[in-house]
Amino acid sequence: MKLLWVPHFNIIMLTPYELILKKQQNTPHSKEEIQYIISNYLNGNLEDYHISAWLMAVYFNGMDTEEVNNYTKSIINSGKILSWGSLNGPIVDKHSTGGVGDKVSIALAPILAACGCFVPMVVGRGLGHTGGTLDKLESIPGYNGMIDYDRFIENVKYVGCSIIGQIEDICPGDLKLYNLRDQTATINSNPLICGSIMSKKIAEGIDALILDIKVGNGAFMKNLDDAKTLSNQLQAIALDNNIKIKTIFSDMNQVLGNTAGLYCEILESIEILKGKGPVDLKSLIVKIADECLQLTGYNNSLQKINDAIDSGSAYELFLKMISAHGCKFDENKIDKFNTSRFYRKIISKNDGYLSSMDTFNIGMSLIKIGAGRTSIADLVDSTAGMKLNYKIGDKITSGDEIGIIFNSNENKLINNINLFERCFEISSTAPDDYSLILD
Repeated sequence: MKLLWVPHFNIIMLTPYELILKKQQNTPHSKEEIQYIISNYLNGNLEDYHISAWLMAVYFNGMDTEEVNNYTKSIINSGKILSWGSLNGPIVDKHSTGGVGDKVSIALAPILAACGCFVPMVVGRGLGHTGGTLDKLESIPGYNGMIDYDRFIENVKYVGCSIIGQIEDICPGDLKLYNLRDQTATINSNPLICGSIMSKKIAEGIDALILDIKVGNGAFMKNLDDAKTLSNQLQAIALDNNIKIKTIFSDMNQVLGNTAGLYCEILESIEILKGKGPVDLKSLIVKIADECLQLTGYNNSLQKINDAIDSGSAYELFLKMISAHGCKFDENKIDKFNTSRFYRKIISKNDGYLSSMDTFNIGMSLIKIGAGRTSIADLVDSTAGMKLNYKIGDKITSGDEIGIIFNSNENKLINNINLFERCFEISSTAPDDYSLILD
């Protein structure tokens, strides 16, 4: 057996070939081996083809609890950990596993800040069929989602909340691994998902975290049992790092709210902050905010949330946050930006009830009209999206407009309208009552 001496770890280290083979044989890695893999991939001593093979072995054979914890800590240690000193409020965050029309974070962060919390939120771009919070925020003219580390800290302290993409200072090991996972179809692996999610949350220096795990045909987790397995793994890592945590399981068998896309979701988030907006979206945001405040010891949390919205303070903090990220415009004109040039209607061909949505394919169709990417180099169309007039269970008549799709490229609408039409099923009988919060 060939051995490689690595003084940094003061152990005899296996070669890349042997490390890959070990995981292929489903033998657990030591803490030092995982640290070696992450640090040497980050500094270029391990090649993409080494890590691709290792990721695939993890994908098929998984990791045990100790391995996942060590993997997460190695990712955290690849960058900086935020330190907040003595702020006069809890440091909190929320993470969603992704869905279609999920714009919860955009309104939630300023609501929590208006209630006295500090929210340093690191979010992602669109992944597969799911929309990305960063893409949505960057559809606001001037919004810089990639501000530097020091400015991020100052924004959180000054505003109360700041939402950025993953900058190189925070978990760079995850950033490099994530891009490779995306290319090698190893995204859907619970140990890798847990390490990716929790490393960034722990590096944020938070006290408490709410998980919103989506379940259904428009989610990565298709059933509640799988979602609970993922939740247990994520919670174990959080507790191991002294972070208070709670999970909400929410339905993703239909679009959340009435819109899905880019700037249209910003406008819907603003409606929520003004006390309006779709009932399902508002109820989920309030539920997550309530659980977060209770987790950090707040009393009368629902009253605080309602006051933050009704008084306008949450909306004012949203405007303050986007201004701190570089937006400079008249707030009264915020609904005048990114106006779509072209529209196509989705028309019902039958009488009955809207019984189901193929939410996954709605998300994939939105990508095709410009609201997402098929590769990291793709440009998005901030005007692209859809608006729905009906939700599951609603009665509908032939000829009714289920919704509309829109963008700045008419050919893309013409070529893909039939894909949207296939995503809605009309039946003669009403479906069972819909429940947004599953557990």
